[in-house]
Amino acid sequence: MAASKPKKARPVAAALPIPGAPLPAELLTAPRTFGFKLGRSTTQPWQYWPAPVITALAAGLAYALLMRPGLNLAAEEALRVAGQSGQPLPAILSHATNAFGTFFLTILVALVMWGLGRLGTGTGQRDAKVAEVYSASFVLPLPLYLLSVLVTWLTPAAAWALSPAEVTRAEGHLLELQRAALHSAAHTPAALLLIAVSLLGTLGQFMVAYPALKETTGDAGRAARGTLLPLLPALLIQLLSIGALLVGRQS
Repeated sequence: MAASKPKKARPVAAALPIPGAPLPAELLTAPRTFGFKLGRSTTQPWQYWPAPVITALAAGLAYALLMRPGLNLAAEEALRVAGQSGQPLPAILSHATNAFGTFFLTILVALVMWGLGRLGTGTGQRDAKVAEVYSASFVLPLPLYLLSVLVTWLTPAAAWALSPAEVTRAEGHLLELQRAALHSAAHTPAALLLIAVSLLGTLGQFMVAYPALKETTGDAGRAARGTLLPLLPALLIQLLSIGALLVGRQS
């Protein structure tokens, strides 16, 4: 009986190389391609952490610089009435509070996007890469906040001037003068730009996040839930961050 021929070993398929994580800017130009590459790459939830942090810093800087001239004028007027000179501590504290407050709320927006987005796509679906998508989306408002900083620098100093009637009504009280300064700052072009960036920029983040999530989840319904669930809370937080400007424009 002839010996049976040994079976040929099947060739082992070479493992496909894992592609590197796409650049966050690619989410803006080709969100579906970004999602496709991201879904096939090995990443961590904090992969794009610099994007929200740097954007939050830019947002805090934009708001603080917008409010700074008017608050300084209010502080100078309060000192003049009090017969003193120098830079008062309350004005410095106001600048720091404005910057940190906006920074904190922007980071809070990112956390809401990550948490509610993950909940919408399915809490057990790590492969959805919600945190990576929403973190990368913060490259969209970053240049817009920097543009707001530039417009603030280019705005003439007269735009923040306190009206004589407001100064008279304040009677040297710093708080009343700060309210008058807020009213002046809220009517500058830079304030209008910052309001638009805060709201429309956030809305734009969700618009580019949806097609990317559709690729990473492989399901349009899950991607829609991961986009719509955090949308309203994120916009409400942004409304809170610019609420003083909105009130100032109405007064």
